[in-house]
Amino acid sequence: MTALLGKGVLDSLYLHLERFCAITKDELPNRLEAFFSILEKTLGSSGKTIGKAIAKRFYCKLQLEFDEKANHSLLEYVEEAKRKLQTLPPHD
Repeated sequence: MTALLGKGVLDSLYLHLERFCAITKDELPNRLEAFFSILEKTLGSSGKTIGKAIAKRFYCKLQLEFDEKANHSLLEYVEEAKRKLQTLPPHD
């Protein structure tokens, strides 16, 4: 996310999450719903854009094809990635 937001903005976001929402950086993967809700409340429509950018990088790291959908949220992309991963054949 540093490339997307910049280090200063990202550090401020983490600080805000920890101080006002009791979410540490390490807890983010387990609290995506709260994180995305905060992104939308704090950044408005930019929150969706950032969520989509996060999803694209996530899919890239998982080596999954990213299919952009107009009204998908970060959470919906994560759920879709989980379904895609479950259908992949096991690695040897």
